[in-house]
Amino acid sequence: MLLVLPFKPLIFHASADEKNPCLTCHGEFQKPLKYVHPALKMGCGVCHEPVEGKQHPGDKYSMKLRHDLPALCYTCHEESGFNKGDVHTPVAKGMCTACHDVHQSELKGLLISERPGLCFKCHDKTKFTKKHDHPVALNACGSRCHNAHSSKNSFLLAGPVNDICTGCHLEQRTGGHIVSIPGGYIHPIRGVPDPSNSGKELNCVSCHNPHSSNFARLFLSGKKCKRCHKFY
Repeated sequence: MLLVLPFKPLIFHASADEKNPCLTCHGEFQKPLKYVHPALKMGCGVCHEPVEGKQHPGDKYSMKLRHDLPALCYTCHEESGFNKGDVHTPVAKGMCTACHDVHQSELKGLLISERPGLCFKCHDKTKFTKKHDHPVALNACGSRCHNAHSSKNSFLLAGPVNDICTGCHLEQRTGGHIVSIPGGYIHPIRGVPDPSNSGKELNCVSCHNPHSSNFARLFLSGKKCKRCHKFY
């Protein structure tokens, strides 16, 4: 969705500041980085406007955004992608710039820093760096498992939890656990209630921590079976 503006915005031109007076002071935009926000090519006036009664650039706070965030972003970005059932807290608070550079960046998605370091600015790093860590949790937070903006799934998951896990752990796709219990019984990972989590269905994270754990194979505890089963 694109906003039709009732004015002629300043034209962004990376090599001729006479065509864009903003570049006289903001010379950093004359050397575009690897990823440039398309809005820059539409002109500075798409996002910025002068404050009435103030002279730019002489007066302090003489320029302002045309709309508060995130409303300004939604003039180009489809809002429906950011308000699904589970919304990332920074998105809900309109903190787009907590993760993205609004002009340009060397990183894909206009991120201000690499992941997972970017995620650790809010999320406790110690929960992801225990004795046994899940490699994907440290290298692909927002590309394989989570949607960084919003999701119809809880915990911003990109899909149902078992589908995400079996996307890599192919041997589990049949719905039965690879570990056989004496008597030929295959422990299920779906389709039955989770005894340790009332009202929830058993799934991969009923037994494993998807990020990191102090126990081998990312088990939630050392007495993994006793979380659900009682032995006499």
